[in-house]
Amino acid sequence: MSLIRTAVFLGVALPMFCLADMGSIPFKQGVTINEPKQNAIIAWNGKEQLLYLQTTLAASEDTKVLEVMPLPNKPTVEACEVGVFKRCAFLLPRPTSPKSGGSNPFGGPRGLPAARVTERKMIGAHDLRTVELLDAARFSAWVAEEFQEGAEKLQVPKPLLEVIDAYAKDGYHWFLFDVVDVKKERAKKTPLRIRFATDYLYYPMRITRTEKGATTVSLSVLTNVLFNTEDCIGIPRDAIEVPARPKEIAGNKVHFIDPPLFELLGRPKTAILRSWRIVGEIDGFEQDLLIRNPATIKNKREHQ
Repeated sequence: MSLIRTAVFLGVALPMFCLADMGSIPFKQGVTINEPKQNAIIAWNGKEQLLYLQTTLAASEDTKVLEVMPLPNKPTVEACEVGVFKRCAFLLPRPTSPKSGGSNPFGGPRGLPAARVTERKMIGAHDLRTVELLDAARFSAWVAEEFQEGAEKLQVPKPLLEVIDAYAKDGYHWFLFDVVDVKKERAKKTPLRIRFATDYLYYPMRITRTEKGATTVSLSVLTNVLFNTEDCIGIPRDAIEVPARPKEIAGNKVHFIDPPLFELLGRPKTAILRSWRIVGEIDGFEQDLLIRNPATIKNKREHQ
């Protein structure tokens, strides 16, 4: 498939408290997790994606929390510095009105285990496991056994298992598990940079359907190609607010945000930076943010 180089960043315009869009399972039953905002940075070149996350969480009681993120392919995970988010925020276009954008383009067999850990590493307060799902039907028991610590017994809620099963049926067999200590006071964790292969720009939304409360997903979008309305094959275009006019930035400013982004995008001379926002009840998202490369449809039309 020929590809138009494309990148997207998701972030906040002001000093940011970044939350991974993950399903959260507290080790203590009855504990509620506070996650009022979801912010991240994403870069996508049509084949691979870089996802930057910095988690800020609070709980009704001190507890360990297991966070779960489904991914389309096996990821690599490493730490990144906090300044990446600040530099991205500095370059964002400023809103011209609360809402704008109009109609313009927005730019296995039973003998096998249910899952296997392919990598485990500690990054700051993160205890990360990369997990390959092998049998969704036995996944709950596997998770409970894998993450049981001392007298604490983790029980995966049935609604979350149903969401995980839905991801598995859709072809998502890789999951990133992150065990963090969450206190009543909000605390930021070491930022993560996650890289994985994907044919679509991807940000999981369905995984949080088991949680409650309103949420705002603040998105900063950097691309050198326009997306069309029909390229949204997950969350529809009309669910995405466009609060600010786009602006063009030089390639050296992409490098300024983070050199790996610049390299992933093929060292572009210029790019267009935009803002998107998705607002709603966190348990109301039935689809993920999935955007296909516009070159896919263009190539099909040219060969018809």
